[in-house]
Amino acid sequence: MLGSQAKNRMIETMAKEPSPSQLNTANYGNFLKVSKDKLSVQYIGKGSHSNDVGAIQADSPVPSDVLVYYYEVHVRDAGERGVIAVGFADFHFRLSRQPGWEPNSYGYHADDGNKFHNSGKGEEYGPSFVQGDTVGAGIHLENRDIFFTKNGKKLGVAFSNVKATLFPTVGLHSQNEHVEVNFGAKPFQFDIEGMIAEEREQRQFAVLQSEIPANACHNIVCSYLKHYGYADTLKAFDEDSFKDQLRSNEENLQAFSLEDRKRVRNMLFEGNIEGARQLLIGRQPQLAHSQTETPFLDAFFHLSVQQFIELLRQEKISEAVEHARTSFSTFQGHSDQIDQHLEDVLALLAYKDPYTSPMGYLMTTTQREAVADAINSAMLEASSNVPTPYASSGGSKTSKSVLEKILVQLCRVQAEIRRKNENKGEIFNLEDHIA
Repeated sequence: MLGSQAKNRMIETMAKEPSPSQLNTANYGNFLKVSKDKLSVQYIGKGSHSNDVGAIQADSPVPSDVLVYYYEVHVRDAGERGVIAVGFADFHFRLSRQPGWEPNSYGYHADDGNKFHNSGKGEEYGPSFVQGDTVGAGIHLENRDIFFTKNGKKLGVAFSNVKATLFPTVGLHSQNEHVEVNFGAKPFQFDIEGMIAEEREQRQFAVLQSEIPANACHNIVCSYLKHYGYADTLKAFDEDSFKDQLRSNEENLQAFSLEDRKRVRNMLFEGNIEGARQLLIGRQPQLAHSQTETPFLDAFFHLSVQQFIELLRQEKISEAVEHARTSFSTFQGHSDQIDQHLEDVLALLAYKDPYTSPMGYLMTTTQREAVADAINSAMLEASSNVPTPYASSGGSKTSKSVLEKILVQLCRVQAEIRRKNENKGEIFNLEDHIA
């Protein structure tokens, strides 16, 4: 609603954690020779003793903000004994040991096909693997499971209740063992995307099995249209609900009616700022003397700013400057957000074409809609016996329609689920589900 928030809506992106992209050549085990591209490694020792293992990890840990992480290892040469291990281990893992032998390490071993965790004695798991085979290792972060694949086929869950932050880790232990690691720069043999898509489909199917009251969606839509003053749409959608709203307004003579809120919204979209201001004051004359009091400080501030913008739209530069000089001083100093927004708005004067300036978003229909929402919210509060909380800085309101409250609750529930999973797993992004 204020300038900084409008800009945030335009530039906000979900930052992704870095994924492993190559082998870590700054710190790795003995007896290893790493290729220049840092994607393949060869064992050049004799592997005579148990501590002669050469282990190497990826350059980054498994990212915590994905549903499933996966990488693959192709065995170019199984060496003398074929004792290669593929898996995951934490940052403190000893690089002279095979993944799976140490705490917080998990491995699938080539010679016997066994799985290992915190022990030199493995458990039966899958087939052995040799030269020419490709083995994959994946972590399902929400389920906290580790699984492995061989030549494109999933072998099943190997470990459960995995909690540590882990790195892809490979161990070599006999002469001439040579592996190539694929962190995703090339297509995988296993269809990991298909697995993820299938899981999401199953999750969505489970959600759709849940039932809600038959009229819930209808009532939510009606509530949204009432809340934002879309009177004509509400009447077309449900005339009975429209009439109920009119009767409710007639019973509450102090309220701004649905028709009032519709008219103000239409005026703002037409650029008729003064008409909107006069309607507010006409319905509640006391507002003429309380334009800097919450909640109407916010409402009248938006109207004043939008009047300036509409004058710029009409290329009435001198009138815009005069309006800013006489009107903006009323609101200066009420909050840092308001002062910053005024700076952004006044910056439009510095550009020959305000539409293409960094503040050009202020000249859009989206800006008119934001102002209409702000005025509508103030009118709703003035019509209610229950005050709507406002930010003390003169910023955004928490007045929301039922639909918005449900969506906010959904986001909070998803965030809480992830928090209880130690912030592991895919981050819920509402836009992915409503686009």
